[in-house]
Amino acid sequence: MKNSEEQFRLAIAKIEKFSPAPAILARALMLLRDPHSDIADIAKLVGSDPSITADLIRCANSVFYGTGEPNRTIGEAIQKIGSNETIRLLNLAVTRVVSTQHLGCYGISADDFWAESLFNGLFLRNLSSASGQGDAGQAYTVGLLRFLGRLAINQAIEDLGGGLYWIGNETISEWEQQSVGFVQAQAGATLLQKWKFSDDMVQAIAGQDDPSALSTPSWLAEALQFASYLFPQGRGVQLQPSPVDVILAEPASIRFIATCGLSASQIEGIVETTFEDYSRTRRMIDPAV
Repeated sequence: MKNSEEQFRLAIAKIEKFSPAPAILARALMLLRDPHSDIADIAKLVGSDPSITADLIRCANSVFYGTGEPNRTIGEAIQKIGSNETIRLLNLAVTRVVSTQHLGCYGISADDFWAESLFNGLFLRNLSSASGQGDAGQAYTVGLLRFLGRLAINQAIEDLGGGLYWIGNETISEWEQQSVGFVQAQAGATLLQKWKFSDDMVQAIAGQDDPSALSTPSWLAEALQFASYLFPQGRGVQLQPSPVDVILAEPASIRFIATCGLSASQIEGIVETTFEDYSRTRRMIDPAV
């Protein structure tokens, strides 16, 4: 059996090469922050990946963005919906690309993996907007990619010959550590760093299980931890929030809600809005849902 350090290195290398899509997203986010870039720069970058291009054009032509002549090129699509909406759709497209694998070791299907990632992205975005904390766009991306490291864990177990499965007798993080010697937060942060996402995003993913361990406070990491209390990991499409009294039993949740300046009823409102956004987004991507 390989040692955990080698498992980690090999698994990260395989997932890093899985698709260029995450690196394209990281570069697009940089372009969006650059005052000297324009729509043509983003169109050229996004157009370098045929599958992402097709996904964005299809979404831009959906009824969610109005009617009119259909967009035939990525440039036309971006011109129609604007840079910010392009980044939002790019986030979705990239997450769908990396969520096409079944996580057999976790007992999570590809669709459930995608659903859980999407819900976390929408919840963090809405939480950021409602509280005025952090950057809503950045929160959206971090939420969408928070479970990226599961791909590396699943890969590491498969490389060892398989046969290890999470069945819920312990937390997912405990099972990951016992099985391969590292947790998905560590793997996800390493991948984001290799793809050149911002340091804020890397640290948020790294600290999602224990924000207090970070050298610099991170609202994004605390928001991810709070989301895990509200929506326990591994439930996939069976997304059911924990009761408010259970959430408030966690000291970290109490502190976080106070930091955000929100009440329990406001949190419930954010959850309700997120479910609505989740359903709307799924219908946009797949009208048959």
